[in-house]
Amino acid sequence: MTIALYQLVIILTLVLTRYLTPKWLLPVGIIWTVVTVFTQFLPPVIVFQLAVIWGTFWLLKRSVAQTSAQQSAAGTAQPASRPAKAKPLPPPVLGREDIKYGEIFWRPDEPEDEPVKDLTTDLAHHEQEVSIATSQMLALQRQEQAHIESILERAEKHHQTALKLLEDEAFKHTYEEAYAMYHALLRGDKTSEPVPCTDFSRPTAHDIAPVDAAIQNTFEMTANEYSAFLKTTVVRLQQRKGLRELFEKEMHLAGGSHVLERIKNFEAGDEWRYADRRKKNRGTLADRQVKI
Repeated sequence: MTIALYQLVIILTLVLTRYLTPKWLLPVGIIWTVVTVFTQFLPPVIVFQLAVIWGTFWLLKRSVAQTSAQQSAAGTAQPASRPAKAKPLPPPVLGREDIKYGEIFWRPDEPEDEPVKDLTTDLAHHEQEVSIATSQMLALQRQEQAHIESILERAEKHHQTALKLLEDEAFKHTYEEAYAMYHALLRGDKTSEPVPCTDFSRPTAHDIAPVDAAIQNTFEMTANEYSAFLKTTVVRLQQRKGLRELFEKEMHLAGGSHVLERIKNFEAGDEWRYADRRKKNRGTLADRQVKI
């Protein structure tokens, strides 16, 4: 009696699932199968219960398929005597006087003309214009600063070596021979590219005020940051006696005479921001002297 009631519960569960949520019919059948396998221990009972589960599932699934086919056939069939409804004309499009309804060239799917962007308020256009005006200056500034840092580090190493030479005569003889070989092999007639000298004079004023202000701000901020870097460089040169001479020698060999002149002007408090000092009065940035 208990087994019969259990089978009735399974059938009832599958029937309710069929009418309430048909898409869960298969998962419920699988769940009952797992429960059967793990809770029943007699093989005849397991086989009988699985037959009840999947027999009921097959009957319910067949009824679902038949119902879907009948609904599909009823939806596609149309009475032969019923005339087809005429499609209404689309409403007129405001602002499109060139469309003539009923003529062959009329295209109801023709897209509207895209609105013209207002460049004075287009942020993407502003960023692009600022990048165009400042990218070359920023790239040269990074190259120039990297050259100065590299040459200063090289001069500091030579300075440490020179101090050691004063203490050890044997080391001095070995070093001079190695340095002569190094100079002949690696430098010799090789000419390196000159160190770039960044021009911080800003270009002609931009027509769009926000873009012009952003360009101005970028030039000023970069010049201020570079001023702090030059101040640090001058302090390093002044801390060790004889380091400046080695640095200037290395800078001349690297083709950085203009940059060396810039550092000297900065140290003396003169104008240093422009690659050509004749551009001193060019642009609005020239009226703001960066203080060290």
